[in-house]
Amino acid sequence: MTQQPIADALLRQIRAVAERLPAPRVRRLHLPARVADACDYAPEAEFCGLELDDGAFGLSFLLLGDTLRQLIARCGSALATTAAPLAGADTLQLAAGFASQDAGARALGLAAINALTQSAWRRLGYQPPPASNSVGDMALSASDHLGMIGCFTPLVEQVLERGARLSIVELDAAKVADLQQRFPDVQATLDRSALAGCNQVVGTSTMLLNDTLDEMLAACSSAREFALIGPSAGLWPDALFARGVTRIAGTQVIDGPAFADAMARGERWGHAARKFAIGRAEWPGWQALLARSA
Repeated sequence: MTQQPIADALLRQIRAVAERLPAPRVRRLHLPARVADACDYAPEAEFCGLELDDGAFGLSFLLLGDTLRQLIARCGSALATTAAPLAGADTLQLAAGFASQDAGARALGLAAINALTQSAWRRLGYQPPPASNSVGDMALSASDHLGMIGCFTPLVEQVLERGARLSIVELDAAKVADLQQRFPDVQATLDRSALAGCNQVVGTSTMLLNDTLDEMLAACSSAREFALIGPSAGLWPDALFARGVTRIAGTQVIDGPAFADAMARGERWGHAARKFAIGRAEWPGWQALLARSA
């Protein structure tokens, strides 16, 4: 039986939740100042933030391929003419763009899915557990072989300090060459088959945007843990857990004004957010959460 595309599964769930918890509309789209003003990006301008009328935020990565320029092209007139781009937009309609082939629409769609998830969790009184570490809440020892999909450079040294083996799979040959030069003790490659011998795997949530999650899961036949991490992973985990992900580690905006101010300045916004981690074993399921609210 053919597996349902991840976009279809996520959108189906979002719409089902909205039947019980009506979706708030968009308050505004937040982009770093230099992105909005100059239609260009600086290194810190990696994410957009979609704010809803109830104060919930959803984040999405911008620097994948041509995503940023396509998003600017899609929202350009709104960015230039109003202080609140996309204000009043139908959030469910924006979320539907996640099933598009247009990179800008996909990024905006994932931000909408994340924002709707955070809005629902607020109303349901659900607070995901805080993350205990930066490696998807996974415990690593010298006997472990960690696979990393996409490079989290700050984590590489942490992993090596614990004595674990590390294999990094990247889709960009230039990044692989850079990693091989900077970290000679690490296996960096374009070949996903390097993941086959890893007993734990951590992957960037940008796999949702470039639609490589299922391929990477299939390559990790020996992994007992597969964590999806990053600010873009602030969504209902049910469809991910059903595919073989064992943990998601995402980001919640907890101080909206501080987040918006930092993003507008092109500054770091970690102080306005919290990292969380949800394990498949302890997740109650979305239907159970909705039933509790009833």
